[in-house]
Amino acid sequence: MNYFIDTNLIIDAFDKKKPEAISKLAPILEDEDSEIFVNRLVYLETLRTVKLSHRKDFDALKEIFDGFTFLDINPYIYEQAIGLSRYCQSKGVTLKGQDTCAAIDFLHFATAKHYGLELLANDRDMEKLTDIYPDWLASGA
Repeated sequence: MNYFIDTNLIIDAFDKKKPEAISKLAPILEDEDSEIFVNRLVYLETLRTVKLSHRKDFDALKEIFDGFTFLDINPYIYEQAIGLSRYCQSKGVTLKGQDTCAAIDFLHFATAKHYGLELLANDRDMEKLTDIYPDWLASGA
């Protein structure tokens, strides 16, 4: 199976050691048939959270990322993220966090959809996007 892993799942499993995140991520990392994809934004978002004094954690996370495939975010993906975001706004669907964080969530979601990957996250925002996505597609907006 092919997966796009969202930043929050990696951070929650590795740094915050949240059991629900670990239970989602561990079987995928252990399954030899799983292929994990991220974009450079996931890489940046994750590694920037590791404190400078935690060099071993930083190195361990970088090693984990070595096993992932990095995807390009092309102009079409940006346009899809913008379109879905505007549609969500028109329907009153909001994502938590600051506007920048929400914009990045739309970009991660659009990346996963563009490449036909199952999106794994550890927050409700991606669930909201998954729920509204078919309506947006059907609307042609």
